[in-house]
Amino acid sequence: MHQLVWKDYSVGDIKNIIWCLVKRLRKKLNVVEDGAGNCIVSVRDIGYKFELNNENEQQ
Repeated sequence: MHQLVWKDYSVGDIKNIIWCLVKRLRKKLNVVEDGAGNCIVSVRDIGYKFELNNENEQQ
């Protein structure tokens, strides 16, 4: 399936490309608001998810 989307990339290359893109996105989010890049959370063997930390839920 990945060959249909990522025609010339091997699986290892895709993981590295995505990791680099997420790293850049986190960096840009942190410029807008300190710590905002932490809303992109790595999920082992799955990928990434967007998670907002709500201070009201932590009480």
